[in-house]
Amino acid sequence: MAVAFAVYWALYAASARLGDFASTRYHFYFEWERDIPLVPAAALVYLSISFMLIPLLLALPTARQLWPVAVTLVCQGLMASLCFWLLPLEDGFGPTPNVNGWDGWIWRLSNQLALRHNYFPSLHVTLATSAALVLSRQRGRVDWPMVLWAGAIAVSTLFVHQHHLFDVVGGLLLAFAGVRLVYDRLAK
Repeated sequence: MAVAFAVYWALYAASARLGDFASTRYHFYFEWERDIPLVPAAALVYLSISFMLIPLLLALPTARQLWPVAVTLVCQGLMASLCFWLLPLEDGFGPTPNVNGWDGWIWRLSNQLALRHNYFPSLHVTLATSAALVLSRQRGRVDWPMVLWAGAIAVSTLFVHQHHLFDVVGGLLLAFAGVRLVYDRLAK
């Protein structure tokens, strides 16, 4: 699983670097999205993405059980990187404001960890949704706490101004496609 995450994040970083060299960057968002308020405290939810993997590791304790998840994540990372390279985007939220207060430092941290141009699809949404889908499949029923957590992460991407609706929908589609086309086949 550690190798899968290393590949996943290496693709993420490499695609951001390639996006820096793109001569054309696209804007895919609705004008009303520019009015979504910045909620710095939402960065706590946004950054909780790494903790979503803990329930997966507990529910799938063996390497054989984790293998389909790892392959799914790498395939999703490859597809997302291809999108990042072919469709480098600019966000529509404007200049980064100065945020102070107790939530300012966590928001600044989330902003520093995010890479430019890696917008569509949202890998936060992809990873969170994939984790919820895999655990639901593993348990044979909808895992509502994980689904709600994934939903909160998806919404948080909007409120920390890291993604637009287009990116969130892309992340959902990539999660469902990856779990259906890769995980379901390998986990049999």
